[in-house]
Amino acid sequence: MTPTTTPTPPRRMHGGWRGAMFALFFAAAAVAHRPAQAALDPEALYQHASPAVWTVKGDRGDNQVTVGSAVAVTPTALATACHVVDGAAAVTVMQGQTTIKIGSILRDPDATRDLCVLMTETPLQLHAVEIAPADSLRVGQRVFAIGSPHGLERTLSEGLISALRPRAPGQLPIVQTSAPVSSGSSGGGLFDTDGRLIGVTDRVSPGGSNLGFAYPAQWVMELPQRVMAERETWRELLKTVGVVLQSNGEPVPSGHADIADEAALPVVGADPRQIRVAYRQFLLQARPRAFLITSDSRFGTATSSAALTEHLKGCTQRKVVCAAYAVDNTVVWGKQQAAR
Repeated sequence: MTPTTTPTPPRRMHGGWRGAMFALFFAAAAVAHRPAQAALDPEALYQHASPAVWTVKGDRGDNQVTVGSAVAVTPTALATACHVVDGAAAVTVMQGQTTIKIGSILRDPDATRDLCVLMTETPLQLHAVEIAPADSLRVGQRVFAIGSPHGLERTLSEGLISALRPRAPGQLPIVQTSAPVSSGSSGGGLFDTDGRLIGVTDRVSPGGSNLGFAYPAQWVMELPQRVMAERETWRELLKTVGVVLQSNGEPVPSGHADIADEAALPVVGADPRQIRVAYRQFLLQARPRAFLITSDSRFGTATSSAALTEHLKGCTQRKVVCAAYAVDNTVVWGKQQAAR
């Protein structure tokens, strides 16, 4: 159960979640079959791609800040690695003197993919890059990484695709690259010589500066369908926690409080600040999301059926009562029947 921010009016968040998902899909699908252009030299590529790369800051509270990178894939959404924003109660992206507040974080249901999409709180027109199809990648191909290593904005490095490494048969391969990346580059862009995004930088191996990895950018194209498919499993699990659903699949509100009202949270544990911070983390997540409270004073957020299943398993093992405080954009506390 992972607690994770910014209160956003329910109606706008709901529309933003659905709109951004389909914008991601159609934008990515449209570029998948674009013919390759003449290769750009490093200077031209930087001019083309770097405006899409932003520095990410995640505020965890108590003066704890994480720094990483993100790359715009639509005019209102940026792809990044989830570990860059894990545990954040507020997230901003910066480029020069410009700072933009992130309204919600859409996560891949498979936590091992570590892929998140940051959606801006207000409609914007970000400079977005095209996504290259995974079948266009070749070992030995020249690539460029742009990110914010150690907070140094929009740093360019050059290398090759060193290997394409599928994690399992039939899966898109993780991209191994010799392009130097370091701490702070996670979530940045790996580009081909056409200026297309081929990967979202994951990490650099501690064993050497020329051993980096990136998630295939095509995962961004797959994200909307994966989240939509997740909804069916998610709804069935919610019933296990006693959540009553309407005929349209939306949870029945209890009338206990508005979704953004922190003051209405029940008192759990010795320090009430902790549950409020955790709830701010919850509010930053896109749907599906649930804020969970147990009778042994634990609380946090689940954003996938796998995370919710793990939460229920833990409750069963500890023999405690599990309950949902809020689901998606609705407070259900006080009306739902908690599960044992």
